[in-house]
Amino acid sequence: MKESNRENGKIFFLFLGVIISVTLLLFTTSRAANTMPDLRVGIFLNQNDVNITGDGSYELVNLKSGKLICTEKGKILKMSAHAKGIEISGKGIFSGPIKMAPIGKAKVTVIVNGEKYRYRGNIEISYDAHSKKLNIINIIDIEEYLYGVLKKEISPKWPEETLKAQAIAARTFAIFNINKYIEKGYNLDASTNSQAYGGFNDEELLTNKAVDATRGKIMVYNKEPINAVYHSDSGGYTANSEDVWGSILPYLRGVKSTFEELVSPTHHHWEYTISEKELIQKLSKIGYDLDSITDIKLNKNEKSGRVSQLGFISSDNKIKYITAKEFRSLIGFEVIRSTIFSFESFGEKSVQKIESVTKNIDENPEQSPSVIVLLEEKKDWTIKELLELMKQNKKVVEKKEDEKEIVYSEKARIFKFSGSGNGHGVGMSQWGAYGMALEGYNYKEILSYYYQGIDIIKKY
Repeated sequence: MKESNRENGKIFFLFLGVIISVTLLLFTTSRAANTMPDLRVGIFLNQNDVNITGDGSYELVNLKSGKLICTEKGKILKMSAHAKGIEISGKGIFSGPIKMAPIGKAKVTVIVNGEKYRYRGNIEISYDAHSKKLNIINIIDIEEYLYGVLKKEISPKWPEETLKAQAIAARTFAIFNINKYIEKGYNLDASTNSQAYGGFNDEELLTNKAVDATRGKIMVYNKEPINAVYHSDSGGYTANSEDVWGSILPYLRGVKSTFEELVSPTHHHWEYTISEKELIQKLSKIGYDLDSITDIKLNKNEKSGRVSQLGFISSDNKIKYITAKEFRSLIGFEVIRSTIFSFESFGEKSVQKIESVTKNIDENPEQSPSVIVLLEEKKDWTIKELLELMKQNKKVVEKKEDEKEIVYSEKARIFKFSGSGNGHGVGMSQWGAYGMALEGYNYKEILSYYYQGIDIIKKY
């Protein structure tokens, strides 16, 4: 019995140990999932060289060996791409990557093309063996990253509730897209391909305050972070996700948005004119060979009025289709500012009278001599002969005038596009959020309007 009890005791404690281990693992994993993440932001990519410094002391560490390269204070160091890696002026050549870490509260300064950019956090310089260029990466926690995003994406002068909505949207976007460029060694870049990010140079007190007031808050759908895309101005109706990117996301549904009209957005209404010849040339660059464009067919969403597809019709009635997104990319996002647009054409079969040209009906001058020539041939003219001569000459002139031809010239065909809104149109309209805040809506109501069926949670 004693032996059996001892064996049972071992089994009990073994089982208890497994339970405790699993519980600790789950607890640790849960805490890790709710920890504020650090981001690796590609701030300057594919550089031949870069100058770095700090407004205080900083360290350079070779991350491959873990060894300290040097400690400097305020000194500018030049780093250049080298066949063997990264050359640091006065320090040597290293395979990299190299970490630059400020000491204390100092900020890092990156100098590119003579311009100085200051950043919180650390800087990592890595060598890309494929491009043989340097990538400059800012390693920073997500909240400080958002400090450098908000002013680039929205005006600090806008209402507080709009700034809060933007802070939550930007934070959610960053978390959802955290692995967007992970194979390149960073999470996000500093351009609008991710979110515009300017570092410490572009921080502002009011936008920083909005980040702090919403710290850790994100949007989720079915408990998962959403792809919180946003744009400048809906033009009156936002777009469904599949209309732009092809994939259906239940929280990115098109909604009516007239709040922009309360605040008169920049580029709310726009126009762009292009000649037939120039349009044909642009289409040829993507493999659409057309000899002419006699008309354009627009396929529109009946509810939103957004164009999904354009069909270019040639003189032989052949038609080439292109998506509205491809068309905006081809012509330029800065001129075809949204997919809410119509068009007019000018110059089709249009003619213009240039001048009247008199044909010479007398091929042989001798058959129709002029009055002066006839008068010189004969000096003695009777009055009757002179009247007859003048009458005959008048008939010739009248005949010539009757045979004047009208020359016509066809005008060049021109297409004029007129539209509303600015941006891809999916998710939150920033100008719409501005208008909603003026109407008394809070940030939760703004976000719930533009992102359907979402919840707002505190992630960390």
